Amino acid sequence: MKTFADRLNEEIIKKDTPCIVGLDPRVGMMPDFIVSEAIEKHGKSLESAQHCIVEYHRRILDIVGGLVPAVKPQIAFYEQYGVPGMKSFAETIRMAKERGLLVIVDAKRNDISSTAQAYANTFLGKSNVMGEDQFIYNADCITISPYLGEDSITPFVETCKNFGKGIFVLVKTSNPGSKDFQDLNLKEDSSPLYLQVAKMVKKQAETLIGESGYSSIGAVVGATFPQEAQKLRELMPKSIFLVPGYGAQGGTAKDVVPCFNSDGLGAVVNASRSITYAFDSTDISENDWGKGVYENTVKMIKEIRGVIKK
Repeated sequence: MKTFADRLNEEIIKKDTPCIVGLDPRVGMMPDFIVSEAIEKHGKSLESAQHCIVEYHRRILDIVGGLVPAVKPQIAFYEQYGVPGMKSFAETIRMAKERGLLVIVDAKRNDISSTAQAYANTFLGKSNVMGEDQFIYNADCITISPYLGEDSITPFVETCKNFGKGIFVLVKTSNPGSKDFQDLNLKEDSSPLYLQVAKMVKKQAETLIGESGYSSIGAVVGATFPQEAQKLRELMPKSIFLVPGYGAQGGTAKDVVPCFNSDGLGAVVNASRSITYAFDSTDISENDWGKGVYENTVKMIKEIRGVIKK
């Protein structure tokens, strides 16, 4: 069984890009050609929202499926539409995997160890359903919070080992407010909290290194903090970084460079709104919309590829 890190690196090399596309369903921002069809079939209902999400992402996946190694659905944007939203979440994962894409669920889950195991079962492993173990969402990877301590991470790590899956632990996030806690210096050695989290990630990462030399225990490191990223790259050389913040959040191609190792691997860079919602009006033709999604994805790939190869 291949590790998640090996499968991800294999796809990165195959498609010659570490870029991934974030899927954040925002029904109010979707083009009219998607929304009008849904309302005609289901009225102004949650089922209509479900229809919009599935059809919108089906089209996006058809466009980006041959360009990028993975997609990153942000679960909160599905959860806001209740049960129909979660049905569309499951369908999004199915459609992505059908097109050969790896699925990184951005859920930032965690809790005490027993509950952490339930989260791990839900997204990565199997749950016991009437006496039989079954995959529920069967994603390839999930983002998790480290702030309940190492014993809350262990269930995810063990599930990754058992099913060839991966996790990205929040270390230095891209939002401006991350400094409120993550940058606080600890009394013991006056180092910021995020570096202590990174040390724990490094320890766990050593237990799950694949043939590619990288671990399936990775870290979330924002493109908006390149200096911090450089420190973290040195501290966690075998962990893959999930890099948010590029594009709409202000991160540039140059900013992501410290997240990579000298072999050109070690990170995946995500963009969401700047690819999937980069149009001025919802009154846009499907052809123009599709052309925009394709061109925005290719533009990102060229920018990131260019700075890495330099």
